[in-house]
Amino acid sequence: MVHIAHPVVRLASHGYAVALDPARGGRIVSATYGGLDVLRPEPASGAASALESACFPLVPFSNRIRNGAFMHQGQRYQLGKNWEGDAHAIHGEGWLQPWEVVEATGARLLLRLRGTGWWPWAYECLQEVTLGENGITLSLTLRNTDTRPMPAGLGFHPDFPCTNQTMLRFEAASAAPPMGQGSLVSQSLDAATSFADARPVSETCLDHCYAGWRGAATITQPDSGLQIEIKSVRGAHYCVVYTPTDAPYFCFEPVSHCTAAFEAPAPEAAGLRLLSPSEEFALAISIEARL
Repeated sequence: MVHIAHPVVRLASHGYAVALDPARGGRIVSATYGGLDVLRPEPASGAASALESACFPLVPFSNRIRNGAFMHQGQRYQLGKNWEGDAHAIHGEGWLQPWEVVEATGARLLLRLRGTGWWPWAYECLQEVTLGENGITLSLTLRNTDTRPMPAGLGFHPDFPCTNQTMLRFEAASAAPPMGQGSLVSQSLDAATSFADARPVSETCLDHCYAGWRGAATITQPDSGLQIEIKSVRGAHYCVVYTPTDAPYFCFEPVSHCTAAFEAPAPEAAGLRLLSPSEEFALAISIEARL
């Protein structure tokens, strides 16, 4: 095991510089290319939570579970509330827990998290961050260490700088609004939800989960000159787009399952994975910047 004296681990390679804080949710503090912000940096005074960071892992599920309660194989489970800002259980527990540093080099960091008991099943998750010619690669590998089959999902929650000029383009099949804002059934895309043609992020206010994401997205930042390509390397078939009104950032979150997966009639058809004991499931994405 590599022991890091300073709480923040810094990686640099191929023009990228990434700072990570394993002890505070395994989060990314900042990520730049050529000195320009690829991800929104957390406040200089330090983020109060991972929600204010540049990016954090979603483990062992993404988005929300309604009121923290769900049925699985005929049994009801109730999760403890994990954030005061929401009535629902949100984003799993990886963003709230310290991660152990397993290995660190100049261009690679490997972290490990073991379940705390908040999730009803025992598990272990590895998070790897690698810098290379193809940008920043982020991966999660989740293993069920319990004796029972475990429902699970994964994702990443990167925040990108946003101005009135920021453009977004990606293709998907349909979109569903956030929990608490009507039916969670995915609907055909319209002028408000479609990004098949690049358009300004600031044009609309969304917190929608997109099904049938084609696995690629392009962010254009005319103010900095950066063009950013996000790709699903493995396991991310959905994405969540969060565009808060008048905020200097927005979120494009590659995830493995839809928002309502835990209450869907067929959870696995909604992207949720059912892991047998000792079975693994992985998700990986890349974020590449160009000038």
